[in-house]
Amino acid sequence: MSDRDAILNANRAFYRAFESLDLAQMERVWLRDQRIACVHPGWRRLTGWGPVMTSWERIFQGAFEMKFELRDEAVTVNGDLAVVLVEENLTQRGYDGGSLSQVLATNVFERAGGEWLMILHHGSPIMAPPDDEPPLQ
Repeated sequence: MSDRDAILNANRAFYRAFESLDLAQMERVWLRDQRIACVHPGWRRLTGWGPVMTSWERIFQGAFEMKFELRDEAVTVNGDLAVVLVEENLTQRGYDGGSLSQVLATNVFERAGGEWLMILHHGSPIMAPPDDEPPLQ
């Protein structure tokens, strides 16, 4: 399997763990290291295993269901580091009802022990008009 395919598989494993709402599955896709970092949309930066995993636990506790449709996955590989840029189209249900959102995510993976593990997830809400609208001048 090519590095690109392995990285895309690791990226999709992250979203399967996200959809599962299972912390143990999420823990398996991350590098167990104090350098990991996560920026959820609207949150401050979280750094280190404990804070990052606690954030996932909190998110999972408040959700009943999450479903992702991924678009425009772009992969860049440089040695043992890889970056995946992807548009997340998220449908979720929780205590506050259902919602739809679009997020542009940057997911960074490091090859460790022969597998690609996440070291950074940064999600930013998409606030721009759709591509079919003309740009403002």
